[in-house]
Amino acid sequence: MSCSFRIWGNGGLYSITGYFQSKALGRYRAFVTDPACAVVLVLAGRTVVVSPAEPRAFLQALSLPFPGLDTAPR
Repeated sequence: MSCSFRIWGNGGLYSITGYFQSKALGRYRAFVTDPACAVVLVLAGRTVVVSPAEPRAFLQALSLPFPGLDTAPR
């Protein structure tokens, strides 16, 4: 989320939520309370950034119903 431009939303009071844009991610929606735990979800037609308490467990849980999911760190 570094070097992101906030289009609309909250930039840090308890959470980072709203619509953002960056060169690396393009336009995306963010629901983040801890940027250090951010996970980027690239979906059909949109990108979403979330911050689960345990990112590895979150990705493992997502890979169960979606076995072809790419969970490689970037």
